[in-house]
Amino acid sequence: MTRAQVVRRKFKSGLPRRIENRMLSPMEAMARTMELFDRLRNEMESAGLKKSDVSAGLMFCQPETKGKERVLAETIALPAPEQIGTFVERVMALHKPLFLGVLFLQQDHEAEKPEQKNVGFLWPFMAGPEAESRMIYARNQQAQGGFAKTAN
Repeated sequence: MTRAQVVRRKFKSGLPRRIENRMLSPMEAMARTMELFDRLRNEMESAGLKKSDVSAGLMFCQPETKGKERVLAETIALPAPEQIGTFVERVMALHKPLFLGVLFLQQDHEAEKPEQKNVGFLWPFMAGPEAESRMIYARNQQAQGGFAKTAN
């Protein structure tokens, strides 16, 4: 296993096994997202890897917002820590969001196979078939173009 794979395994094993499956307020969703992202970045650093080799985004949908009813999922990427204000402003400006979870991206420079060099994984806030299909859509959309493609 590469160091990045060990970090990912360790990070995932420290996450709660049970999903609360409830709607989160914007403040709570941001707090959880930032806490998890900071924990992953610190584990990367502890393993001798660069913190900048991980990124994260808050996944959400707006099924009750006019014009957004048919959008399956969107993701707002977390910026560098010194620019966190723009992230907070964007999340707080959302109209009736339903926060789905966090999408993490990790670069593994030691991976031998090309498909293992950039890995995306999810941590859900919501469970159930609809939430899961929306999160898979966001992950697949990100895989096709990065966070720039998913952050509208």
